[in-house]
Amino acid sequence: MEAKTSPNRGTPNNSPRASSLTQFRMIVVSVTCATLVSVVNNIIMPNDRLSSSGNRSHDTPQKYPKTSKKLTKDQHINTFWWPSPEEYGGILGKIHDFQNPSDCSAPSTKFFVWRSRSDNENDTRGLTAWAHAASSHMLHALTDADQPGAGHRILINDDKLFPMAKGCEHGLETRECYFEPLTNCKLSDVDDYETADPKSSNIKILSKTDEEYDRNVRTLYTSDSIWFRKVKDMYSWTGLGFNSQHSTIHMTAASLAYYFRVKPWLRKEIDERLRRNIPLDLNPQRTIGVPIRRSDKCRRHAIEGSAPGEMECPPLEEYLKKVKEFLEFDPRIENVIVTSEDKSACEEFLEILNKELPSLRVIQNIGDVQQGTGSGSKLEAYTEGSSNAQVVASALTSLHMHMRARYFVLTSKSTWTSTIAVMARVYGFASEVIVFDIGPNKNTFAHLARRGCA
Repeated sequence: MEAKTSPNRGTPNNSPRASSLTQFRMIVVSVTCATLVSVVNNIIMPNDRLSSSGNRSHDTPQKYPKTSKKLTKDQHINTFWWPSPEEYGGILGKIHDFQNPSDCSAPSTKFFVWRSRSDNENDTRGLTAWAHAASSHMLHALTDADQPGAGHRILINDDKLFPMAKGCEHGLETRECYFEPLTNCKLSDVDDYETADPKSSNIKILSKTDEEYDRNVRTLYTSDSIWFRKVKDMYSWTGLGFNSQHSTIHMTAASLAYYFRVKPWLRKEIDERLRRNIPLDLNPQRTIGVPIRRSDKCRRHAIEGSAPGEMECPPLEEYLKKVKEFLEFDPRIENVIVTSEDKSACEEFLEILNKELPSLRVIQNIGDVQQGTGSGSKLEAYTEGSSNAQVVASALTSLHMHMRARYFVLTSKSTWTSTIAVMARVYGFASEVIVFDIGPNKNTFAHLARRGCA
């Protein structure tokens, strides 16, 4: 069913309600389990927005650029495109609004400080593992751990070393070397536990992820753990109702999209790589994505400094088998995008494709560093002459390339390939995304990647 803007039926045109309703539009979409029940382009009415404490206020409303243009995604087949909060609105825009208050120093503005681990230099998490932690902490902050009536918190990360930012040439060696800040607030706005009175009622440091705390505390610090608290009702802060009425995948994808807003220098780098790699005539509806995740993801690997292997990596012949099944299902398929951090596996699979399916146009991430690991603590050590920045740019280019595919062969045991599928379902260039999962996991995120619903 095509989405339509509904008229305000039954409401006199000269009534106050009609006057208010004309200032926003709600798009209602026919849904499957993989689509959003409702998307609100502008939830908060002018002169009736939420304050930093989560209560309604009647201050000057936030202003956004007026535009009658449609989203321009289809014009960016071979150039950089990522959903922006200002243009996209919806959940992504709502996250942006809550994360960027008008007064960060106000006593009523509450914070959730995302702390680095004590041995953060050796933190082996990769790009999407960090993003998933951010997404979960974000939902904790927005709902104040399932207590939205107490107001929301601003998620802000500390300024300790971000392992993948070692040697950063574009700023400090923090997350902000690559990505836009999570908030316009500064660490100087929060209550510093290192300098504050130990008995201060404004500060609480969690000793474990699910520890309960006084919601009146102004500055809350995460525990020293890679894990996070699971929020039960991720929509409670939006004013849209409860989880049962809406889609988990859209909230998850929006929080990941917010995290992955790259800095201008990195945007330029990814754009140049996309122009080099993606043909102008590529049709996403006729494209398969094969993001092969191997190297340190496989059990019994011998890569020093990487995370331990988590799975029995499927043979490359299994990838080929599923590609062939997609071709049998849809003979219109023309392209296959193949990427991997594992150079030898990628080259071997390309040889198989050229031999078995020579008519398929193969699209590669030309110039990919292919560092041979997904772990983030020692990226610079794995490929001679390559910097952390080059590795990150290569990896994110692969992610952006796969946003231009419709069919996927992947392993949901990997958060990297699962993230690709989830983001393609919500923000990708093709419709009706279908996934073959040849290394299945059993958690919620794997279900979202595989089926579009939990």
